Amino acid sequence: FVIIPARYASTRLPRKMLLRETGKALLQHTYEAASAARKPAGVIIATDHGEIAREVESFRGDFVMTSPECAS
Repeated sequence: FVIIPARYASTRLPRKMLLRETGKALLQHTYEAASAARKPAGVIIATDHGEIAREVESFRGDFVMTSPECAS
């Protein structure tokens, strides 16, 4: 499996994973690239925020919720 950490409160660029410079969120580009890899059995986004979880649901990705206190 590929686990993509997607924290909402990025210190250098807030909401980075939700930015849509190309029409798709960075999160979706990352998920799709990981899904296209040959070896992973699956791709999961680990997030601490509901807005990111909703974005993952919008493109039918898989995610797990983590505690905001988890280390990055």
